[in-house]
Amino acid sequence: MSKRKLSFLFIILLPLILIIIALSMPSTHVLKFNRNGTFRILQINDFQDTDKTNEQSLLFLNTLLDKYAPDLVVIVGDQLSDVFEDPTSNKIKTAIRNQLQPLEDRNIPFLFTFGNHDRDYGDILSIEEQAKVYHEFTTCLNSQSPYPGTSNLIIYDRKGLTPKLNIYIMDTHDWDKTGSNTGIDKYQLAWYQAKSNFLKLLNHGEPLPSLLFQHIPVKEIYDLLEQVPPYYPNSVKCPFSDDWYILDKDVHWIGDYNVMREAPSSENFSKHTHQYEYWVKQGDIIGAYFGHDHFNSFVGETKDGIILGYNPSFGFATYGDGDERYARIFDFNENNIENYTQTIISYSECMLK
Repeated sequence: MSKRKLSFLFIILLPLILIIIALSMPSTHVLKFNRNGTFRILQINDFQDTDKTNEQSLLFLNTLLDKYAPDLVVIVGDQLSDVFEDPTSNKIKTAIRNQLQPLEDRNIPFLFTFGNHDRDYGDILSIEEQAKVYHEFTTCLNSQSPYPGTSNLIIYDRKGLTPKLNIYIMDTHDWDKTGSNTGIDKYQLAWYQAKSNFLKLLNHGEPLPSLLFQHIPVKEIYDLLEQVPPYYPNSVKCPFSDDWYILDKDVHWIGDYNVMREAPSSENFSKHTHQYEYWVKQGDIIGAYFGHDHFNSFVGETKDGIILGYNPSFGFATYGDGDERYARIFDFNENNIENYTQTIISYSECMLK
């Protein structure tokens, strides 16, 4: 067979090869529900800091960890500041390590993915090299997959025998030439489908209930919104069109802090990642949660029964809601996974004695 034909065959088989590799790399850690059948996840995103880490952000993080004692922390992108003075590889590594050390000190497991600002420094420290810094920490539970920042983690029952909940974390890459986000790529989509099918086999032929976290929202986040005339009260203008939107009053909203103060900067409207479509097809995603848009906190259910939600920005070194910053907590009971609760925690609330 000619080299040209071999090269062509390799390109065709590459997605399958990567999927097989990914499926063969399970996490070395086994997480399970607590003795009382509960499990708590903490979401933080948009820390956006430098090597001179903001002390208020660190205070918020340390207090959250001590006060709410999460069983898993999910770090959802933009750990690095968009304004970094004289960035070097060592400064970038220090910025990441400073944010992770409180987790390591408490032996709290975490998953991570990247945001668009983490890629701002790819010429200085590539995403692959940044990922190695996270994996320096013993509590990092991302699998060593072919896709840095894309991974999954199974949470087992209290006996550690039966899969009860799965967590996906996906890397949504960077901006394209149109100024909007590219979202996940076809290889990640194939990986997700293969992983979802594999977990279905583990779960006796039923989709394993899963939460998914990623930095940039899918474009279906707009299904939670209602188009209104320009400059309508409390409306926001879409960054991809001349359309204006408010939260749709007919949506099933979840929680008591549903705010939209900036238009969702989702994946490119014109690009078909098919990510949401596959969620519906696979039937395993019970909720997907995002960061990136620092002022948004709304959580609503789509017509397909999938919950889509935001957590606002966490870090004080970046823009946010005045003197407030936020994290989101998810509480699960192993006997009723899909009826989980979620609570947004503000800085001021966290600091109350």
